[in-house]
Order: sequence, then structure tokens, then C-alpha cells
Amino acid sequence: MTMLLSYCSLRFSRLSIAGTIAFWCIVLLVYIHPIRLFTLEDTKSSGVLSGPRIPERIWYKIGPKGHDLQSREWMDDCLRKNPTHRAEILTDQLGERFVNESFASRPDIIETYFSLPLPIHKADFLRYLILYAEGGIWSDLDVSCEDVPISNWLPAEFQERANVVVGLEFDVGWGDHIFRQFATWTIMAAPKSPHMLRVIDDIVDAMREVTQSGQLPTNMIDTVVDFTGPRRFTRGILESLGSAVNGTISPDSFTHLLEPKMIEDVVIMPGYSFSASVNKYDPSDVVGPPLVKHHYAGSWKNANGGEA
Repeated sequence: MTMLLSYCSLRFSRLSIAGTIAFWCIVLLVYIHPIRLFTLEDTKSSGVLSGPRIPERIWYKIGPKGHDLQSREWMDDCLRKNPTHRAEILTDQLGERFVNESFASRPDIIETYFSLPLPIHKADFLRYLILYAEGGIWSDLDVSCEDVPISNWLPAEFQERANVVVGLEFDVGWGDHIFRQFATWTIMAAPKSPHMLRVIDDIVDAMREVTQSGQLPTNMIDTVVDFTGPRRFTRGILESLGSAVNGTISPDSFTHLLEPKMIEDVVIMPGYSFSASVNKYDPSDVVGPPLVKHHYAGSWKNANGGEA
């Protein structure tokens, strides 16, 4: 009996030592290994960790020629000024793969993307698809960041509520009858925004209509702004906001804007934020700092509607 107790004690002791070692190995793995045993979604739901709704990712799309020195300099400068943001750079091939994989459940979206006649149409559509699926910030290659960090672009009271952030392209100094469209060279969005989805569905419907009618314009380059560009984008956002409030959102509600304005969960930035060079303010106007500068390279404005 004594021998049996000694054997059991020894076996238990060995098991205890082994268990202790295993326990501390797990602890070390969890707290030292860079891949933790929980996800960001877990921490958000538990309240342990919170952050902006709009991911800290800046999306760029390059054409067959890639970056030129100037666009690369603008991108690098923006990332230096915003070290917590990371760049996501898509080529034509990566863009096609993204669409196929991210929208496998929506064959109509995939068909629309590959049916669009010009590279600039695809580039417009791709930015909306990316911002809907992944969220973040879209930036055209001819956009540079000014000195205000992206984390300070929005008033604090808007940051946790903002679903989409857009900036007026034409507003002050353009008269009362100008179409006040939103710039599409810089757009911010949280993932799965219904407003971005409305823009996407509008383009899908428009492409289906022109395809079925057989009335695709012979010179599609003249239709870019309306078909996939800023006017289409602006109309889609306003229609979606109208649906959200069971009414109509009129551009009159954000004319001559001098500070950011939130309508439902969409923040509209004044003209000086994303388009300072084309909005002319009176000296008496108190305006904030420009956030980005659009250099109007217009590389798509050629017969092929693609990178020059």
C-alpha cells in the first residue's frame, strides 16, 4: 500500500508539473505571440477596445504603368503624416480579383463591373465597391494630404457616428444654380454602408438599362461624370439619405457650407476641406484648413478613358 501511494503521488506530481508547464506555455503564447487568441470584433463587442468606425486604410488604384514619381511622393507623404493608416494598392488584376471574391453572392455586380466600357468607369465603380465591402478612405493618385491628420478631420462628436464622409466639390463662389456634387477623389466610409450600396445598385441598374436598350453612347468618355462619377455618386447618396428620413434631402440644406454638417450618418465637408482650390470664399468667411489637395492630373481624359 505504501508503495502504491508513493507511485500515485509521484505520478500526480509529474502530472502537476506537466500541467503547470502547459499552462504557462499557453499564457506565453497568448500574451507574447503577435496573433492573439481573440479577434478585434471580440474586443469591440466586449467594450475592451474601441476605435473609429471608418477603418484606418487608404485605398489607391494604379494603372498598367504603376506609380509615377509625383504620385508616389504624394502617397508617401500622406502615410508619413498618418502613421496609423496603411496603404492598400490595387492593380487592374487585383481589382478584378477583389470584385470576383468580394461580390460572389452578387453576380449582377460582377457582370456590371466587367461590362463597363472604359477603365475610368471601372475605377469609379471599384472605389464604391471597396468602400462598401471593406471601408476606409479612397484616394485618387493625384491627391495629396495637407497637414491636418486624418484622425482630426471630423469633429469629435461626429467620429463615432459617421458612416460616410464626403466633401463638396463646387459650392462657394459658383452661384446658386450649380449642381453641388460631392468630390469622389477622396471618400471615407464605414464597411457595409447602405449609402454606398445605393450608389452601387444605381450603377448596376443604369448599366442594365443601357445594355438592354442597346443605346450605349458611342462616346462614353463624355458620360463619365454622370454615369459612374461624382454626379451619380452624389445622387445615390442623397437618394439613400432621403430613404433614411422618409423624405427628400435637398442640396439647399448644405449650400455655402462653412463647417462640417452631419445629416443622419453622413458627414458633408465644406468645399475648403477637399476642394479648396476651386471654392472662393469672402474674406469675412471663417473657414477651416484644407485637408487634401486635388491636383487635377486627369490622366483618364483621353479617347480610351484610361491611364494616359
